[in-house]
Amino acid sequence: MEPLTRAVIIACVLVLASCSHAVPQLVQVFDQVDRVFDPEAGVWGERLSAFVQASSADGNKVFDRLHLIHDGQGYFVTLGRGQWTAVERPGEFWVGAKDLAFPDQVPTGEWRALLVTRSGQKMEVKFQVPPQPPGTPPARTARVALQADPAVAGRYSVSGWVEDYLVWARDPKGVIIGRLKTVGPAFQVPPGTASVVLYSYDKVRGEGLEAGPFRVQAPG
Repeated sequence: MEPLTRAVIIACVLVLASCSHAVPQLVQVFDQVDRVFDPEAGVWGERLSAFVQASSADGNKVFDRLHLIHDGQGYFVTLGRGQWTAVERPGEFWVGAKDLAFPDQVPTGEWRALLVTRSGQKMEVKFQVPPQPPGTPPARTARVALQADPAVAGRYSVSGWVEDYLVWARDPKGVIIGRLKTVGPAFQVPPGTASVVLYSYDKVRGEGLEAGPFRVQAPG
């Protein structure tokens, strides 16, 4: 083989190798059903949070759309890059949706998460939302209420709620400015708080519990 021809072949191989792309992968999926109390409507509802951990040697910008599908009940939602929630940690990239609402309950059974790249590559993972087993305690239905302490500015107490929970304090723009671990009905919000959301986890039923947002008057 002529030296020039051999050099051309080697150059072509190097170009093709540099243009090759590793196949993106779905590493794992996280899902959780949450029982959520809406203070304005005074009712409880169910929501679904579902996230997939994705990986690509070409970077996270290759991912373009996420479909969450429940074939049994014909539920199909598509989230684009401007609609999904992205969480980036060292060595991890998650995309998904928090608080997908439903008219009644979150559909149980098999779900599919289908992630699509900009070039049209598709990756799918299945996950289960199991129904509550027989004998499980009923879901919470009590009305959750927040009362201000007239003697102490920024101090509140909650009724109709659980004993051990978190308080997420947010400023007027909705930015979290405090995460308070709380035991008992009373808690103090930090200065600048405009609203609070209460969160806990029901280990027996295997679901999150959330109430809020409640509008509050923080200390000056």
